[in-house]
Amino acid sequence: GGAGAGGSSTGTGGTGTGTPETQTRATVSGDVTWNVVFDADAQAAGATDCSYTRHYEGVQDDSAKWLCPQCEVMFRADVQMTEGQTDCFMQISEGLPATLEWIGWGNGVYYRGLGARMSEQGTAAVDGVSVSTTNAVMDLEHAAGGLFGFDIAGSFTLGEEEGDPMHGFAVPDTYACGWPKADPAPYEGDYTIEVGQPVPDGIFKDSCEETVRLHDFQGSYLFVDMSAMDCPPCQQMASGEEAFVASLAGQGIEVHVITLLTPSLADPLGETTTTMLEQWISTYNLQSPVLADRGWGLTMFLEVITDLGYPSWVLVAPDLTVIEFGSGFAGWSEREAAVLEHASSN
Repeated sequence: GGAGAGGSSTGTGGTGTGTPETQTRATVSGDVTWNVVFDADAQAAGATDCSYTRHYEGVQDDSAKWLCPQCEVMFRADVQMTEGQTDCFMQISEGLPATLEWIGWGNGVYYRGLGARMSEQGTAAVDGVSVSTTNAVMDLEHAAGGLFGFDIAGSFTLGEEEGDPMHGFAVPDTYACGWPKADPAPYEGDYTIEVGQPVPDGIFKDSCEETVRLHDFQGSYLFVDMSAMDCPPCQQMASGEEAFVASLAGQGIEVHVITLLTPSLADPLGETTTTMLEQWISTYNLQSPVLADRGWGLTMFLEVITDLGYPSWVLVAPDLTVIEFGSGFAGWSEREAAVLEHASSN
């Protein structure tokens, strides 16, 4: 199998007696080189063919399957530019190179990402503890004029170390924060949002610093939103959230608003700390769960909402199927009407 990838994200670790089994996880180390070739027009504008190399040191991370459902194994990797940053990389990019990446492979395909959905980036050939990757990308527009392309090749070595491949994201038997615990069967879907299909599952930290599984809220209506701390419409939505929950409760309908919170609009993939969660909860006097987003929001909504903004949201039925999704906030009344309409016809 793929170095311990797969398996259920639930489980009751720590029960029973005796010595707990030592966990191991895969490691990856290697280099990837981008050879950059410019066409005549780009060269006339001053560009010169060049190459740059990046060094990867990564650890297996099975805790965010939604980033790459096709991957047999995924790694969160620290990345350093070892050659060609000034004379090559800066010819084609105005920004600094990323220092953290997710990489992985499955079915002969190599995948990369920065913390949202990973994309196909060529081939991956696994031979024992060696992995080689190749890719070619042509006809990219150069800022100064003309075109350029990449010829990419890399090789990695796999290893093993003691450590938790889930990185502490273990779902408890009961929640200290008091959330419901439906414990449905593991999610087997493709991690995309589609009306009538189950909402993709996910695991996130709450303000009690526990791992919360989204599908444990099966049995009530769910309004799952992706919010940023400095987003005015998100703040407006949060301020009316408890009234929305109370209004439906008064009509005999249970709904949980589940906020997946990111640090800021400028840092949507940054770490949301417990302090940030507590601040959001206390500012808006919330009873519903506020969880630290881990790229789930961008991964889900980027693919289905053309004009993506904050907040983006999905309304989910008690059986976990998607009723509707959207972006922006213009008051709670439309969402309340959608819940009532669904409840009356089911």
